[in-house]
Amino acid sequence: MTKPPAELLEFLHPYDPPIQSLGLGLRKVVLEEMAPCHEYIFAMRSKVVLLYGSSERVIADCICSIALFRRHATLMFHRGVDLEDTYGMLRGSGKLMRHLRFQQLSELDRPELRAYLRQARKQSGLKRMRRTSSDDVVTRVKRSSPTRRPLLPRMF
Repeated sequence: MTKPPAELLEFLHPYDPPIQSLGLGLRKVVLEEMAPCHEYIFAMRSKVVLLYGSSERVIADCICSIALFRRHATLMFHRGVDLEDTYGMLRGSGKLMRHLRFQQLSELDRPELRAYLRQARKQSGLKRMRRTSSDDVVTRVKRSSPTRRPLLPRMF
C-alpha cells in the first residue's frame, strides 16, 4: 500500500504516538478498501483531515474522510444517511453525514469497519480493481498557509 507522504507525518508530529498510529492505521484500512481513489490531506486548527473521493474533485465527490483529533480519530461517511446501519455503529444526526469514532488501534480490526467502507464505495459508484498498487491512489497535500500579517489600520 502507499506510504504516507512526508507532509502527513509532519502534520501528525504534534500528536501522541498512539494517535499517530491510529491515524496511519485507519488510513491504511481506508486505502485498502477505496483504492483506486483520490486522497486530499490538510491540517486545520484542531485536527488533521484526510478526504477520499472518486475524482480529483475530492471535496465535491467525497465518499469518506478521516479526522484526527488529540484523543481520537473519526471516520466520516459524507452520505452516511444512505448507508444501511446493519451493525448499529454509525453516529450522528445530521442531514447527510454519519461517522464512526475510534480511540484504540485494536478497533480497526473490526470487520464492520470494512463493511461500511465497502458499502460507501459501492454507493458512490467507485469501481474496485482486483490488484492495487501505489499508483492507484492520487494524493494531494494542502500545505499550511503562512501566518497572515495583521491588517494595517485605515488612514481615511
